[in-house]
Amino acid sequence: MPLIKEDNIGVISFISSTILVVLLTSILGGIFLRDQHRHFQEDLQKVETNSFKTQKERLRSEVEMQIRSINAWHKSARQRLKTTIKARTYEAYAVAENLYEQNKEKRPEEIQALIREALRPVRFNNGRGYFFIRDTQGPFVLYPPNPKIEGPHVKLLPHQDRKELSQKINTIIFTKGEGFIDYQWPKPGGQVHELFEKMTFVKYFKPFGWSLGTGEYLVNFESLVQEYIIGTLNSIIPSDTDPEYIFIYKLHAMNGGNEFATVLVNPNRSDLIGKKISDSFKDIKGKMFRKEMLQGIRDTGNAFVSYWYKNPGSEEQGLKLSYFKYYPEWKWIVAKGISLDVMNKRITQLQKNLSQETKKTIRNFIYFIVISSVSFLILGFIFSKGIHRLFLGYKAIMEEQQHELERVNAELKIQSITDSLTALYNKGYFNEHLEIEIARSLRHGSALSLLVFDIDKFKDINDTFGHLAGDNVLKELAHLCQINIRASDIFARWGGEEFVVLSPESEIKNTIVFAEKLRRLIEGYSFSIPVQVTCSFGVTEYRDEERVDSFIHRADQALYTAKQEGRNKVVFR
Repeated sequence: MPLIKEDNIGVISFISSTILVVLLTSILGGIFLRDQHRHFQEDLQKVETNSFKTQKERLRSEVEMQIRSINAWHKSARQRLKTTIKARTYEAYAVAENLYEQNKEKRPEEIQALIREALRPVRFNNGRGYFFIRDTQGPFVLYPPNPKIEGPHVKLLPHQDRKELSQKINTIIFTKGEGFIDYQWPKPGGQVHELFEKMTFVKYFKPFGWSLGTGEYLVNFESLVQEYIIGTLNSIIPSDTDPEYIFIYKLHAMNGGNEFATVLVNPNRSDLIGKKISDSFKDIKGKMFRKEMLQGIRDTGNAFVSYWYKNPGSEEQGLKLSYFKYYPEWKWIVAKGISLDVMNKRITQLQKNLSQETKKTIRNFIYFIVISSVSFLILGFIFSKGIHRLFLGYKAIMEEQQHELERVNAELKIQSITDSLTALYNKGYFNEHLEIEIARSLRHGSALSLLVFDIDKFKDINDTFGHLAGDNVLKELAHLCQINIRASDIFARWGGEEFVVLSPESEIKNTIVFAEKLRRLIEGYSFSIPVQVTCSFGVTEYRDEERVDSFIHRADQALYTAKQEGRNKVVFR
């Protein structure tokens, strides 16, 4: 019986149309899914790249912040030492005063003995610190390191340094009653000719004409500061949920070696603390990552290095990226790392979810083709509407995913070029556009001016009102300046309390006027703290063919001159 005949032309036409529709739907649907999958993968790669870059910048920022904190402790060691020895001397004075008041009925010699023997055994600063008492005539009444030289009948050999120190002490107690003395002195038990900087605080005990005090070598106190920093950082124990931590090496040999450094801080490997390490050490993949780190330190003072290392909270090894930076004042290498496994797992999970979603979509699409091919003979028109709605649903899902990826990328882009506190452009964005504007200035022969300014005595604001108040001042200042600059100007936070404005097509005389306007606005603005806030300004203009650093340095020098000449003024160069 012939299949094709007039009686079944309609059926054959309907079946042919159905097959054609299914075939075209499959081809077009496959092309659509392939393109969407490719676009999604490309955007996913962008997210991965931007996330990696952001993590590196965060690592760098946190290590540099830690070094700034260490440097602040280093620079404040002298002031902390003054506070400590003064407090200790006041404690000893209180003991002497109480014993004197409670035993007035006794002979002076007996009271003196009570005070002397009460203070003699007192030790502090790991046994190095002690109290001494000197008679204003010169002899030691109390000298715990060597009691043999105590008493008025002890004859000491003439010593010019000792004589000058005694004179300084008497001058202070007779004129002020108390005070600090800085001098060079040998350490107990050390070489007599080897002198170290020492600071002493003395207070006059009038009942017996004594100078009572204590002192400390500055190098010893710096060691205490280092111990405090090391102890604090070692106490921050990483975990599975918070695996990041600071670690520090004490560098012995910049060129490396079997004992090139000592581990000072590593809360993830407490067994290594205090031990010397070799640059020949290999991770589980055979990489001598410490050599790579040292090479970067020698070349630029810092280095990013990836390597395999023990994960916090377990014995498993994981891939890690660390940033190392050298602090030459103490010969420390300060570093922090992040686990690349965590980031890779997140990216892998996204890829896995994408794969599963794609497979699910393809599987559902095949089911749809089979069902639609059978059902089209009965419900052709109705099911065609369903197919249309279904495709619209698939497209909406893909568009939603696309929009989400675009939103994430946009957020990451904004974060990479702006300062999180003030919402101004950051230093990286400014440096990039500085090069562009210089090239444009040279190409068109137009003027290009640079304005650098910072808040006068900003540290006093932080110390007096707190860092939160200081942050508010920075934000208020940023807003005040932002609404007063030209749309073509590039306004950025340079760092700390320092800001920069790049003014294309603006000659220096106009920029000076603008800077003076900003200075007056700031001077007259009512900030959220009850004191006047002022700024000093340095202004300069780009000179043909000069280097970028010379351009910036000249503005910095102008700012420095403004500071030197009394602050709250505009200086140009």
